[in-house]
Amino acid sequence: MQENLFKRNAILVESDFLQNRLYNDILDSNGFEVFSAKSAMEGLQQIKENEYDLAVINVDIGEESFVEKLINKIHSERSELPIVGLSIYEQEKKKNIAKVVNKFLTKPFSIDKFIECVVVCVENGCADFCSG
Repeated sequence: MQENLFKRNAILVESDFLQNRLYNDILDSNGFEVFSAKSAMEGLQQIKENEYDLAVINVDIGEESFVEKLINKIHSERSELPIVGLSIYEQEKKKNIAKVVNKFLTKPFSIDKFIECVVVCVENGCADFCSG
C-alpha cells in the first residue's frame, strides 16, 4: 500500500453484489474511501455531486452505447477523472468503450494487476501498461 493514496476517493460502478464487494475491499485496503453505485445513472449522479480521484466502472452493466455515452458524459463534466473500465469481454469486443476509458482491464485479472493499474492511474495519469 502506498502512503500517498490515503484519503483518496473512488467511485465504483458495479451492479453485481459480490464483484462490488471484492473491488470495494481491494480499494479500501489500499487507502481509498469507496463510494458504490449499482447503475450507470447512479454513478453519474454521484460523480456530479461529489469529488473523486478515480472511477472504476464495470462496462458490462448496460448496453454498450449507453455505457459509452455515460463515460463520455463523465469526461465532459470531469475531464481530469481517470476511468478504469472492467469487462469480461476482450478489449477488441469492447473497442468503442476501450477507446473512451483511460484504462481497460479484461476479467479475470489478478488483484495485483488491478492495484497496480489503480495506483498508476491515480498517481501518474494511467500509464499504458494497465491495458490488458
